[in-house]
Amino acid sequence: MGNRYFIELSRSDTGLVSYFPGLEVKDDANGDWIEKVLVPAVEPIAKRKSAKIRDIPITFWSCVRGTVRRRAEVFLFVTPAYPGAAIEQTLRQALQPIIDGKVHAGRERLPKDAFPCLQVFRGKLIRFYCNLKNHYGYSLPTVCWKDKSPELELLPISENDELIAFDVPTEDLELFLAEAMVISVSNGEECRRFQQALNAVARKVE
Repeated sequence: MGNRYFIELSRSDTGLVSYFPGLEVKDDANGDWIEKVLVPAVEPIAKRKSAKIRDIPITFWSCVRGTVRRRAEVFLFVTPAYPGAAIEQTLRQALQPIIDGKVHAGRERLPKDAFPCLQVFRGKLIRFYCNLKNHYGYSLPTVCWKDKSPELELLPISENDELIAFDVPTEDLELFLAEAMVISVSNGEECRRFQQALNAVARKVE
């Protein structure tokens, strides 16, 4: 069994909000919007050499909600909500090409139904899974297309046990998985400061 790594995050935080109709996966029965659309859009950010971008954990949280435009859309919350003008503009440029989106539509508190799905930090791209003991167990947040609209789906890791047991790749920019431990004892700013203080991207679970 390989190593498991985790990163502590908190919903006691405010996010920069964008939302998208998720049309890119409407004709793909097995399509995951996070994997197919969000990862390629965000990957160039991880390649940036700017110290400001590399040294701030930029986390993406996703959920699905109804809007005045559509029955359901993919809501994307980015923390920190105030990353600075340069990072905010970089994020806007990365998300702008996504079909018919409303990029940086506002800022609001993270809702309980938002799950951490992706992070850019220190030149790496991290995909999160969660341990929801009272509901699903280990699950990978995905956004699929069902009944003519996007839907958040938590894919049980038991179907893909290799996602729990893995070795973190050493190559920069290779997408790898880490457990998102969503805690309630700290706020988002405290979690980010702690993560920035670590030499490693994530801590290993023994």
